[in-house]
Amino acid sequence: MNFVEVYIEHNTLALNQTFTYACSQNIQVGCRVKVSFGNKECIGFVQSIHSQSELKNIKEVIEVLDQEPLLNEELMQLADYMSHYYVASQISCLKMMLPPALRPQSDRASIIYEDVVYKNNVSIELTKRQQEIVDTISFPILASEFRKIAKSVAKTLLEKGVVRLEKQEKHRQLVESSTDKKVVLKPEQINAIQTIQNGKESVYLLHGVTGSGKTEVFLQLAQSVLNEGKQVLFLVPEIGLTPMMIQRVCARFGQNIAIFHSRLSDQEKYDQYQLVKNNEVNIVVGTRSAVFMPFSNLGLILMDEEHDNSYKQDQMPRYHTRDIALRRAAYHHCKCVLASATPSLESYARAYKNVYKLVTLSNRINETMPDIHIVNLQTEHSHFGISDSLKRAMEDRFEKNEQVLLLLNRRGYLPILRCQECHEIMTCPDCGIALSYHKSTNSCVCHICGNSYPFLNTCPNCKSHSFFQTGMGTEKLEEQIQTMFPHQKIIRMDQDSTRKKNAHKKLLETFENEGDILLGTQMITKGLDFERVTCVGILNADSALVRQDYRSSESAYQILEQASGRSGRGNKKGEVFIQTYQPEHFVIESVKEHNYLRFFNQEMKYRHLGWYPPYSYLCSLVFSSNKVEETIKVSSDAKEFFKEFKVLGPVEISMRNKQKRYRILLKSNNLEYLNKSVEAYSAMYNKLHRNVKMEINMHPMYVEE
Repeated sequence: MNFVEVYIEHNTLALNQTFTYACSQNIQVGCRVKVSFGNKECIGFVQSIHSQSELKNIKEVIEVLDQEPLLNEELMQLADYMSHYYVASQISCLKMMLPPALRPQSDRASIIYEDVVYKNNVSIELTKRQQEIVDTISFPILASEFRKIAKSVAKTLLEKGVVRLEKQEKHRQLVESSTDKKVVLKPEQINAIQTIQNGKESVYLLHGVTGSGKTEVFLQLAQSVLNEGKQVLFLVPEIGLTPMMIQRVCARFGQNIAIFHSRLSDQEKYDQYQLVKNNEVNIVVGTRSAVFMPFSNLGLILMDEEHDNSYKQDQMPRYHTRDIALRRAAYHHCKCVLASATPSLESYARAYKNVYKLVTLSNRINETMPDIHIVNLQTEHSHFGISDSLKRAMEDRFEKNEQVLLLLNRRGYLPILRCQECHEIMTCPDCGIALSYHKSTNSCVCHICGNSYPFLNTCPNCKSHSFFQTGMGTEKLEEQIQTMFPHQKIIRMDQDSTRKKNAHKKLLETFENEGDILLGTQMITKGLDFERVTCVGILNADSALVRQDYRSSESAYQILEQASGRSGRGNKKGEVFIQTYQPEHFVIESVKEHNYLRFFNQEMKYRHLGWYPPYSYLCSLVFSSNKVEETIKVSSDAKEFFKEFKVLGPVEISMRNKQKRYRILLKSNNLEYLNKSVEAYSAMYNKLHRNVKMEINMHPMYVEE
């Protein structure tokens, strides 16, 4: 009889400990077990095994679910690191590393099996017809295909034992073949490749202007690592970028790749995970969660658009993909290349201090950056959100059979519904945030929690039926642009239009082949490469600048520079029209000059004065409950507990699930001490405050309001 220490499936930090069970079955660390916890059965994950225990009345494991460990030693160590570094429950980290079908949780997805027909090595007399059928089939074969071919004799062949049925895990082919283009490398690209290949550093920051050929550098580096028989991980921040990267990788390396992102079905995720675990592929292309693939011989990590906020997980464990990538690269003694035209301030500061090796691509492949036109909306007339100068440019592009990209970082039809009679704003009952009107579904949608409510055209306050038609989202913009340009084909790309599977790929293919205008939110600003796009219009450049957040300027610069970079990537000159009420803002001027260093130097001064990252480490603690006074007291007590740190707050922020929330923000220049203090407070808190929920976000990308 062995005794196993088990993390049960619940993510809460209050249960972040192991529970002891007796086990008479064969078992290994890293296997899942079914156990009794309280009055229910649940799934647990075995952390350690002992031959004896001092505890009494120990329950026995109900069932061992795995014959061998699901995670290797590296990933088990990584889960432990994540749990401490991000102050997250151990089980949440373990779950994050596994596909849904293998996670230690009761409602996990099931693995799908299918029947496969195999030919038995037996000598049995068959009729002429039966023998012909057997001779024409290439075994093994899917049972469904076998029955189509064999038809009336299928049952007889099975009964005679000529063939047999076996259940196998169902696999699906996700990779499509494509043709690679011959590429002539520029001197800067050759130098970048050689610098990284020959360098002794482990982490490289590839800072290349938009259109400078960073992806080709990635592919060349990957080829050299694959030639050594090692594995390569390509990371992209969003699903929208995945199809284009997959296409480039497949065209270069064939179909020997795995794909991993959130829009795959549970079975597809399991299939791709198994391909990597069984060493059947050497390349993985994926978004955030692909960083946990079970590599055994990782030789290179390539992280595209490393600045992107999508790399930060917004639920426990709130990890950043870059941190995990660097740790895995260190474990496998391989190089990690972070790439961006607009690097995060933290990464560029590390490169500035030679913590990372900086590699620069200063010029575009076509050697021509787009011309930037700043449209001052204080003085220039606009119609349907389009300024006169932008409209003339669009008309000119359509005459030349060129394409236009329009950025409006706000989805829906109307961003706010305000009553004309009483001026009441319709808000989400759960979050207290203004609801956006979506005309296509005639609904009011909260863009925070995602809840949707039918629009009854009635003010909940005064019962009138008249609302202001102010503001504009992508849905309304599409409608108005179609009125302005009735003969042009418009493709809208935002969260609403890309909900269906493979929607990103289909929309981009449609735009490339037959579209005139691609309009959308910030998902269209990164990684897209269309040679006929020669005009980009940024309709509301000020929206990112007005956010009450220490990263607002950085976010605004990244969006504007990335969007500008979509123009003129082919042989034709590109133009960009930035519509703004603040033409003299340093972010706008930095984008106009394509001058990252100017932006970096000025923004770093602000960060230094405010003592924000990279000059400090942050931790956000959010307390929530439906008991306001108790929540205020708990958050105030937390401020007192952390009095050795710089503490901002407590301040009230937007509701969730009809519960009031208060936040405090911790600042420190001692990361280890900050981590230990938050861990200690969490352990104490979970024993005292069950009525008030606490959420911990170590190193938040944004400070939630």
